[in-house]
Amino acid sequence: MSKKLPYSGSAAKKGREFYSSGINRLMNRIDKLEHQVFCCSDDTDGVVNITTATYLADAKSEDGAHFQFNRAAGVVLTIPEATAANIGWNCTVSIGTTGSGTLTVKTGSTSDLYVGGILMVDPGTAGDTNFFVPDVSNDDQIDMAAIETGWLIGGRLEIEIVAANRVLATGTLIGDATLATPFA
Repeated sequence: MSKKLPYSGSAAKKGREFYSSGINRLMNRIDKLEHQVFCCSDDTDGVVNITTATYLADAKSEDGAHFQFNRAAGVVLTIPEATAANIGWNCTVSIGTTGSGTLTVKTGSTSDLYVGGILMVDPGTAGDTNFFVPDVSNDDQIDMAAIETGWLIGGRLEIEIVAANRVLATGTLIGDATLATPFA
């Protein structure tokens, strides 16, 4: 009895290399998809250590990146513009060094406004926590300009472009004294 093969075509496609290359490509694609779904939601899983005064995040190569602020004298991270093409772009920002200058996460345009909210905690005072929400009128920056606005080491923010001109910010910042909003 003759077995019917599920493909047609030239004899060259029926050789061993046809199967191994196709399966290999398929397995590589499955590995990449598993990485995206279960690990990082994209291909960026390294930490970008920012030690310069300014840093401009790239919309294509740094989607999903983890930016760590490691410059006490201040850092301004500018994320991509909140356009339809960039919806879904996201990053994590962590404070790796206590600031002595303003630590800022700036939107790509002054018309891109933050939504969401940030929990501010003062670990030195039991129960001293505040939840700050942007008013969505002019809040295009998260400015950690002093201990009151969260420039202490250990804070972590999740940033995501959720719509044209809207950027979701969530997370926890660590402050001291009279806690104040980091939205500006």
